Amino acid sequence: MEKRSKQITAPDFEKYQYGALAARLYNSKESNMYAPSALEVLAGKDGLNLGEEALGFIRGTQASDKGIQTAIGVYAGQFEQKRGQYNLSELLNKWYSPVLAGLDKTDIDKIRSKLGESKETYAEINEKYIEAEHVIEGIKKGIKTSEEKIADAIKTLQKYEEIKKIVDILDDYKFESLRTKAVDVSRIQDLKGLASRITMPEKKKAR
Repeated sequence: MEKRSKQITAPDFEKYQYGALAARLYNSKESNMYAPSALEVLAGKDGLNLGEEALGFIRGTQASDKGIQTAIGVYAGQFEQKRGQYNLSELLNKWYSPVLAGLDKTDIDKIRSKLGESKETYAEINEKYIEAEHVIEGIKKGIKTSEEKIADAIKTLQKYEEIKKIVDILDDYKFESLRTKAVDVSRIQDLKGLASRITMPEKKKAR
């Protein structure tokens, strides 16, 4: 009997991933120029797959810096909201798996085991971590807080610190792998624009 390979279903937030990439690029001094191209990929078959409506979406969002910011806010927000519904083991299997390519099984198992320690969703972990950070920041600013709340905040930060670091690194490499398509869109547009401005000498007619 022929064995069928298991197909991993793409997570529902994947179609918004180029919106999240656009946010990263927009906030980067070195890569800011590629943010509009990431939105263009978002509109295409690798993102929202808008078909004939893609051109209107692209022109609308790229008409002004405000349009770019609005599109980024909407689609990066959709990405984070939907990604937050998954736990870390699910994210590792469904979205981060290409980042682990080339690693030894032992190393993959270590990462998988660490992220699998928590069954909470990514949003739940983030919420607890950010709340704990606010408590500690408040203390530094002189805000009075109970000893119990301080102890809980420190415990929370210690519990999730290593997990957060792993996810941050996985994010960096995952988004770096997506960046290539955005850069390619810019490359083609820039070189087409360059070619359109080149005047070719007229061919001499044969006598």
